[in-house]
Amino acid sequence: MASALDSATTGQKTHRYLRLSLVFVVFALLVSVAIETVVASWDPFALGWDPLPSLSHYFYTSSRSVFVGSLIAASLALLALSGRDRATVLLDISAVFAPLIALIPTGVDADRPVDGLTCPGAEECIPEPYLGDVRSGVVAYVIVVIAAVVTMAIIRRRTRTRVPHAGLVSTIAVVTAVVIAALAFLPALNADFPFIGGPLPSSIHFVVTIAFFGTFAAVPVLLSREPFDEQQTPPSPRQKTFYRWVTGLMIADLVLLVAAFVFRDALHGFPVVLIGEVIALCLFAGFWGVQTFQRWTDANPPSIA
Repeated sequence: MASALDSATTGQKTHRYLRLSLVFVVFALLVSVAIETVVASWDPFALGWDPLPSLSHYFYTSSRSVFVGSLIAASLALLALSGRDRATVLLDISAVFAPLIALIPTGVDADRPVDGLTCPGAEECIPEPYLGDVRSGVVAYVIVVIAAVVTMAIIRRRTRTRVPHAGLVSTIAVVTAVVIAALAFLPALNADFPFIGGPLPSSIHFVVTIAFFGTFAAVPVLLSREPFDEQQTPPSPRQKTFYRWVTGLMIADLVLLVAAFVFRDALHGFPVVLIGEVIALCLFAGFWGVQTFQRWTDANPPSIA
């Protein structure tokens, strides 16, 4: 039988392949980390593995290019999928945090060198050779965020169009940029940059990572509770069951990630954070891929406003 020509519009095709690109971005990141883990842990005379504590620690390995590139690409794809429903607003917010995960790396533990990098004291740190790159990245991030927000505001004003929730996303983006810039460059605040003091010492990297995972993990939760849009292809019973499982597992995994950070000293180096991050990415990629094919023939997807 002859195959029918695809009658999808350019907008539909763009929507489809942007969604699929996010799945392949996650795949590329996990493949890069897996290769680095195997190469770094390979010992022909011993069995076992020795992964790094988290995905973010692979920033200091040969996976750095793929790690940074994947997060920047994901951010652009999420922003390009901006739309009219609340779920796509969450994707916009997660896109605000994604580049910061790459630009402000996690610290290296004093007792766990990464690729030969160590800290001079007893506390975790970002090795000195990387601090200049971090501050340069923060400057670029702040300038680009402000330029993007101003540009989109001018476009909306001149075209006299209203984009739902655009003000909320713009406010979050500008506030995030201002806070990061203050922590990086104000003398009264940047003594421990990029670490944050307090009763539970943390880092900017950890905060933006949890914000990123939290916002995109909320997407299937929100979609599972929103009323069905008649313009969309309804999920099959199997898809509904899959979405419910993904929703529950994502919530549990996010709790696991927070608990792993709080009790990391009691874990004695076991890579719970790495496992939790891999699970979160796989769950999101699975959810995203299944939903992409569910909505493959939709005439007016939510992200085509």
